[in-house]
Amino acid sequence: MTSPNQDADARPARGPEPGLATELAPDPGVVDWRPDTSAAIAWNIAGLVITVFGLVLFALPVMLRSGSGSFGLGLVDVLLMVAITVLLMAAHEGIHGLVMRGFGVRPTMGAMLIAHVLPALYTTAAGHRFARGEYLVIAAAPAVVISVLGFAACFGPWAGILIVPLAIHLGGCVGDAAAVRRTLREPSTTTCEDLRDGIRFHRQERAAPGH
Repeated sequence: MTSPNQDADARPARGPEPGLATELAPDPGVVDWRPDTSAAIAWNIAGLVITVFGLVLFALPVMLRSGSGSFGLGLVDVLLMVAITVLLMAAHEGIHGLVMRGFGVRPTMGAMLIAHVLPALYTTAAGHRFARGEYLVIAAAPAVVISVLGFAACFGPWAGILIVPLAIHLGGCVGDAAAVRRTLREPSTTTCEDLRDGIRFHRQERAAPGH
């Protein structure tokens, strides 16, 4: 979920933003934002880069503690890493859901392919409009909570099996990061409706002076 400085969404006659399938709903004050295939591929590439960065980031506590980033892994450790990765992905969606519940909304969860390319789990609240600030918290919460707690946990004895799952999770947050970036481009009065594969922005009309 991303794009350039000027708001191409506000000028539907000029077509969608590059790399995004952005569609106008019947109401000109409503904009649907969804990734297309090229955006999904770009996210996969960005996710790999972020995963490599995550490997370095989450290995730092091990290096600070022992002076070395090396450690041994057996078959059981590898299986545990796979299980932890799956658990982190589930926890990621759970955090989205908990934050939505905190804003008084009952979320639904599922799995899908974004633009028929990128496999993803989703947590959504169809039909509910969140304030822009609320939506930013919902989108960013899993990456922040899991990465901060995970980084702290890497100072402990289980660091060896946590580094790779945490790095993979961080790389998987690329879609949420793009959603945050795109949402920040909207005016503060815009409300955000979460879609399974994107966001629907409801832009509020500002009252004219004297009204």
